Amino acid sequence: MRVHHRPFVATVIVCAAVFVITGLSNGFSRALFQDAPGVGNHVWRTPPVATVQAVLVLGVAFWLAWKASSWPAVAALVALELVSMHATWVSFRSTYLPLVLVLGVAAVAAGLYVRLWERSRAERAAAAEERVRRDERLDMARELHDVVAHHVTGMLVQAQAARVVAEQDKDRACAMLDGVVDGGTDALGAMRLMVRTLRDNGAAAATGDLSADLLQLVEKSGLQVRANVELASDVPPELGRSVLRLVQEALTNVRKHAVDATDVEVDVRLGAGAVMLSVVDNGTARPAHSGGFGLVGMRERVQELGGRFFAGATGDGWIVTAELPLQVRA
Repeated sequence: MRVHHRPFVATVIVCAAVFVITGLSNGFSRALFQDAPGVGNHVWRTPPVATVQAVLVLGVAFWLAWKASSWPAVAALVALELVSMHATWVSFRSTYLPLVLVLGVAAVAAGLYVRLWERSRAERAAAAEERVRRDERLDMARELHDVVAHHVTGMLVQAQAARVVAEQDKDRACAMLDGVVDGGTDALGAMRLMVRTLRDNGAAAATGDLSADLLQLVEKSGLQVRANVELASDVPPELGRSVLRLVQEALTNVRKHAVDATDVEVDVRLGAGAVMLSVVDNGTARPAHSGGFGLVGMRERVQELGGRFFAGATGDGWIVTAELPLQVRA
């Protein structure tokens, strides 16, 4: 049974139950507004039975206002209210009719409030995720000078040298153009790789030594970390920045969401054509969306790099893994 059908099935069941109880307690002739005297069972006309009926009706009314689609919910709420007022009239005449109306309105109002609150929360979460993605794009402009400008400067130097050499040796000058082409290809690849970067929240600055940067990051994390870093010296700088920031964000998440963690392990190594990293802790497992959007930025970055990303609970804690391709050409 689909979830959105359940409130209406519950409405039918509750309406039928309230009518049957009204007939049993007052006589079905009175429940059907017949002139004949009703013969009822007074066992059903007790405060506990009335309380159960009220709780069922109010609970279904709240559920309809909270979960059901608009117009079907209105029809179901009207049916509930009519059945409730009918039961009240048959049992107590007009004595409790105002109370039935007030309680019904209160239940519907509470359901609508919860519905609007959940919708607002979902919209805020979507807006926050969009802000993260927008910040990732804006940060790319800050890194263009550090990475792409390096390639472009090299291209300019080689082109100038080729122009000078061309006056004396055209063949040698033509051979130097290959370096210009390679530099342009590297620059284009670097631009595509830097579409996503982490937000500017104290991100660590990268130097030319990625292994040293990672060890320094681990040392400054304030956590008990066992680090295993096995990298070659020729990791492209744009890829090194991504590795560094992914590890930093993972350690930040450990500090924020795994305060009981006593063991954290960082492993970064160079595999066959890719850099593989993992950050594992033994803290209490937490939801994948723990009030922040660090994982959103990490996943965005890895996907833009053409890699693979996973974050989730293990039997003893939490793990973040990523595989980033080493090839940076377009």
